[in-house]
Amino acid sequence: MSLYDDIDNTRLDALKELGNIGTGNAATSISIMLDRKVEISVPDVKIVPIEHIWQRFKDPEEIVAGANIGIGGELNGSILFLMGTDSIKKMLELMMLPKPDDLTQLDEMTRSAIGELGNIMCSSYIVSLSTFTGLNIFSMPPGVVVDMLTAIVSEVSLMNTEGEDFIIFIETSMNVGEDIGDISGYIIYIPDNESLKKILKKIGLGIDNE
Repeated sequence: MSLYDDIDNTRLDALKELGNIGTGNAATSISIMLDRKVEISVPDVKIVPIEHIWQRFKDPEEIVAGANIGIGGELNGSILFLMGTDSIKKMLELMMLPKPDDLTQLDEMTRSAIGELGNIMCSSYIVSLSTFTGLNIFSMPPGVVVDMLTAIVSEVSLMNTEGEDFIIFIETSMNVGEDIGDISGYIIYIPDNESLKKILKKIGLGIDNE
């Protein structure tokens, strides 16, 4: 039996609280960026086998954009923040930037804006992860990612896992006012197996047997 066979059925309140802390900090920074009130909630958190991640998305082949930040120290892996095409276009409109017809053809200013948004979300989660677990971790320089969901997650997974590992999947919902409506996104932490064990142990969800 795999170490995580039953993990998806475990109460993940601690991981959800960790996500709420991170997105709460991000909301403050994004409010300043947009000059309007921003609230970010976390509807759901799951620990998901990599091979099942596609089931979490309505359209795994949708073109998405966001940021990818590697982490090091006592934890390893990468953290992604991704938004679908419609959500990215809403955010660009709020930033007073033109909405691109094709996300794969972005000018430098638009890529920079998307990168900054993703950096805020990822970095806020990294800080809360470190504070919540007491683990000493640091972040690498962020990179902007634009591609199909499947392509981005597959590429980052190959760099960080052995193909049979699990990821922490966090849904986010950003409320920026009734005139815009909610904007959805995903924080996806792709750790190596040892890093995930450390996190679960720190938050009281560790499984001692191999």
